[in-house]
Amino acid sequence: MKPSTFAALAAVTVVVIGGAFFATQERDAGIAESFKKETLYPNLLSRLNDVSWLRVSSQADGPLTMSKKDGNWVLEEKHGYFADIEKISQTLVELSSMETIEPKTKKPENFAELYVEDVEAPEGTITNSIHVTAKAGDETLADILVGRARPVDVGAGVFVRRKGENQTWLATGSYQPNRRALQWLDRNIINIDSRRIARVTMQHADGDGFSVAKAEITSEDMSYASFVPPGMEPKPAHEMNNMAQITDFLVMEDVQPVTELDWGTPNSILWFETYDGVKISIAAVKDGKYNWFRIILEPTAADPRLAAFVAEHKGKDSEQGRIADQMIDAEPAKAEIAALTERLSPWAFRFTDYKSDKAVERSAEMLQEAGKSK
Repeated sequence: MKPSTFAALAAVTVVVIGGAFFATQERDAGIAESFKKETLYPNLLSRLNDVSWLRVSSQADGPLTMSKKDGNWVLEEKHGYFADIEKISQTLVELSSMETIEPKTKKPENFAELYVEDVEAPEGTITNSIHVTAKAGDETLADILVGRARPVDVGAGVFVRRKGENQTWLATGSYQPNRRALQWLDRNIINIDSRRIARVTMQHADGDGFSVAKAEITSEDMSYASFVPPGMEPKPAHEMNNMAQITDFLVMEDVQPVTELDWGTPNSILWFETYDGVKISIAAVKDGKYNWFRIILEPTAADPRLAAFVAEHKGKDSEQGRIADQMIDAEPAKAEIAALTERLSPWAFRFTDYKSDKAVERSAEMLQEAGKSK
């Protein structure tokens, strides 16, 4: 994913969210009664496109470092996997637009009450602050400790302290940077609409397996397409459809380099074949208590009926039209395969629990006793 232009986001309105407020002295004796409101980082707005390094540190997941690499933002602490450009943009816009409302304490002993103490603390000491640093190359453009957000009903704002200064401020906004690594990752893995899927085939290393398939391009439901033992029957259609929907908005819970795992004999492989010429394989291996998956895409023959179906229905306000609108031509299919292969092939993913379970489904879980659904 190529980074968006940060300057275009400068007009984004800061959304105020609620937060806890701990009352401290409204003013230190050493703070003047009058002051001039100022932007905390007046040069940042004009330099948003120059930012190449962003670090968000807290005691939750430690330092989380986002940097530009080959035109993409990556999260260094997650092996250099892709970071979420929208969250990075939001953080930089928030910092560039933050203005002082009024000065607060200068006393270090009061910093913890506002959550603007240093993140680094003696072992065993709990800190609640979030330290955010933005750089353009070696030049630091912002370096701030973000603390408590003040509730809207008492005036809103967020307590902050510029790193290296004792003066704390109540500033505009209520931004609370994300503390967890997963929250900074681009969690989207793949999104192949289930209406494009013609067949799904599961094969386990121990020989168990099954297939579900659509009878026609226009079919709304998948059907069980494997041997059914006597006395059994396939579960209702929605269970079959769930298999085809694995590739719909598939997101991650974690990521690591594919080379960190042994793929010699996967526990299972799940294949998806689309009507428009894309084959997706999802292999699974177990590491500890989790299944990890690698995704491989390759071209396959498009359904010979597809061109006529698309020509007849594409763009029409009908179920067939909506199905036709999802299909892509041969060249876009090749481009899709190439782009996703480049992005996904170096990585192994842990899916959300629901889709992780579906991606290693067994044939017995697709069947039920005959007559049970009647």
